[in-house]
Amino acid sequence: MWTIIAILALKNALILYMNHSRNFTKEYVGNEQIPIRHIVAISCYKEPVDLIARSVQTLADQTEVRRITMVISFEERTPDEEKKCQFLQEKFQNCGFERLIYTTHPFGLPNEIPGKCSNSNYGLCTAVKEMGIVEGEMDHILVTTCDADSKFPPQYIAALTSKYLKENRPALTTIYQSPLFYNWKLDGLSFVTRVTGLLRSFLMLGALIPFNINTMSIFSFSLSLAKKGDFVHPSYQMDDIICLIRWMGVTQQRLRISMIPVPVLSGPTSGETIEKEIIEWARQARRWTIGAAEVFHYFAVKSNRMPAVAACSWGIAFLIYYGVILCTGGLFGLTTMLSMIFLIKNVPLAVSYIMYGLFALQMLTFSIAFIIDIFIPKLLNVDECIFFLRNLFHFITTPFVLLAYSFVEFYALHEVVIFGKKVCKHGASAKGAL
Repeated sequence: MWTIIAILALKNALILYMNHSRNFTKEYVGNEQIPIRHIVAISCYKEPVDLIARSVQTLADQTEVRRITMVISFEERTPDEEKKCQFLQEKFQNCGFERLIYTTHPFGLPNEIPGKCSNSNYGLCTAVKEMGIVEGEMDHILVTTCDADSKFPPQYIAALTSKYLKENRPALTTIYQSPLFYNWKLDGLSFVTRVTGLLRSFLMLGALIPFNINTMSIFSFSLSLAKKGDFVHPSYQMDDIICLIRWMGVTQQRLRISMIPVPVLSGPTSGETIEKEIIEWARQARRWTIGAAEVFHYFAVKSNRMPAVAACSWGIAFLIYYGVILCTGGLFGLTTMLSMIFLIKNVPLAVSYIMYGLFALQMLTFSIAFIIDIFIPKLLNVDECIFFLRNLFHFITTPFVLLAYSFVEFYALHEVVIFGKKVCKHGASAKGAL
């Protein structure tokens, strides 16, 4: 399984590298019967305004900035919200966006929980009303949702537009995902955070996108698909997965995830000290697991409204990824090793060689993540300083980090089983150190 993921990850990483100097705009300018417009919605809460501004600046630097309606969505309880809006308005009002819209999500709306889902849903619905978009336009408008710690390459909008047109505007069948890399000051963080960041990118390239499992954090879709699926479910915390499940239900098919051939930089978990950073890492790993379990429950309830083949194929892929690869796989390996050491006497030599061989193969697949990390950050203009011995140490610790992640997942899943919806709350990531 890890070998297949490694091969697919390497293949997609090579696609990114081969497209790094491609001029996407030339491929469609003059050939559009109806121009593609874009809405980019960024959800904000307590993030520093400088961090938000850095993310928005990467959108202002897009080669196709004139196509973008920028939607910046705050929460009613955001500290100094008016000052932040004023600062951003002064900074970006003349940068070339088609429109610049600010929304404030009210606190305590019925049937909502605080988090990105409810924020994004409110911001997008408000923007669509303010823009006066009619039904016939929606196939020609692409929405990109992102976090406040996102850095887009200048060609992102052009690459997305090119991909959408090249695939003949698959408005109701496809969601677009750019591979995310977490190299935002990643070289200065602990081995736990760095290894997790590299593995997340590796798994996105080799599993989430190729097997159409789910989008993550920063993704794009047609406005018509969002409208058909009633936008984003405001009662959940994982907008990426809940959108996919919800929209599969309304379109009555398994949605395809198409890779945008440009990488996007996303902020990793962070903290002012190593101790705080690891605490934040564990907190976010727990939140992601609880969120995934919560939306899978939603899927189980709604799956009878989907075609059986689509529901079964996606459900199996989801369980293998989150249940086996991220959770029980590491725990199974640990218990197998301990049982061979302490319980089983006179283990046949052939069995020992097989076990060592499988472990070596897994380490080889992990090495692909580190190889990808050598050249992809250069495409993102990220200058990292990782000494060889430190990088080697991080590589050696990879199975231990994955095992620790498995323990956090195992604990979080039992929390969901015991406490149910009570633990399904959104805890905003700490971004102050970015």
